[in-house]
Amino acid sequence: MVKVVIVNGRPGAGKTTFEDLCQAIMGPFCRQRSTIDKVKEIARAADWDGKKTAESRKFLSDLKQLLVNFNDLPYKDIVKTLRIFDNDLEAYGLSNARAVLFVDSREPEEIQRFKEYLNAATVLIRRPSAEEQHTSNASDENVFNFHYDYEILNEGDIDHLKEQAQTFLDLLFKEN
Repeated sequence: MVKVVIVNGRPGAGKTTFEDLCQAIMGPFCRQRSTIDKVKEIARAADWDGKKTAESRKFLSDLKQLLVNFNDLPYKDIVKTLRIFDNDLEAYGLSNARAVLFVDSREPEEIQRFKEYLNAATVLIRRPSAEEQHTSNASDENVFNFHYDYEILNEGDIDHLKEQAQTFLDLLFKEN
């Protein structure tokens, strides 16, 4: 089964950059999805312009919570993405033993659910300068209200973060 890794961190911590670096290392054995991706699709239909402002971050956070309460859409989207990724690998005759789906998720309850039901590992990306910034919503504010399996300190240059990505992947697959 494809390994699921939940990635979290404050806005600007380098989550996407870390995932992109892992993707560059792993190639077709790595995919990325956020629990907010499907929410953003719906927000665009409501004329959201795609800009990340404090107001839009709160709007997306509130909309996500409404969708969780209504039909659990963000969670279902991740499960569907995982199934499609696993099927794609199988269709091409590729092993899923060293494949990973990175999932951005903010809410501690949701992260715990991924751990329990998908056997997900969790990683917190930290960047001191990002942690000094004010947040506009509960999703961003509650990032530190969870005990993560791994922590990446992003305080160097891109080459340093790339080294950390490689070390993380080596450790992730060594443990399995």
